[in-house]
Amino acid sequence: MVEKRRGPGRPAYDSKQKLVAATCTLLSERGFEATSPVMIQQRSGIGQGSMYHHFPGKGKEGLALDAISHMRASTLAFLDGTPSPRGADVEAVREHIVAALDRLFDRREGQALIRLMADGVAGAIKPLAQATQDWCDDIRGVIVVMLRADDPAEDPEVADAAASFLAPEFEHLADELFTAALGRGLARLPKIAFHLFPDGEEA
Repeated sequence: MVEKRRGPGRPAYDSKQKLVAATCTLLSERGFEATSPVMIQQRSGIGQGSMYHHFPGKGKEGLALDAISHMRASTLAFLDGTPSPRGADVEAVREHIVAALDRLFDRREGQALIRLMADGVAGAIKPLAQATQDWCDDIRGVIVVMLRADDPAEDPEVADAAASFLAPEFEHLADELFTAALGRGLARLPKIAFHLFPDGEEA
């Protein structure tokens, strides 16, 4: 039997990546507390030995931190791909941001963030709480940039000076938009659906 080779530029999807991908999915479906290491192993198809090889001494917490890092990057890439329309009025920019945030919280990473923020166990673990807070701060920072909606033809120094003057207003509005989007996302969040899990996986 001839071994099938991967094409150039296509690295192996290794066991660590599979574990992190499974953790991302489970965090979005169940949250941190309701996800067990056994569930991660079953969802990823990776054995216990491999899991503790990649995450020695940290187990589920280490996996969650890697998953959060992965989803933070995905979140920023998603929001960066939806820049505010240039030259639009404030209300149009605001509507654009609201729509982008609603799309975000309908995605896997957005649902995972909501569950993490509502998870008392994750909130009590300092590294997880800090990683979740940093993720939220990233989103608020992107919202501020979207609110600026700088005109490319504008003098950068003038634009920066105006943004500095309006910074408190931008930050307040960014927090308001983010909080409102979280609330809408929470209302739409699917409940834990036990039928999603294959036979033999703990619910």
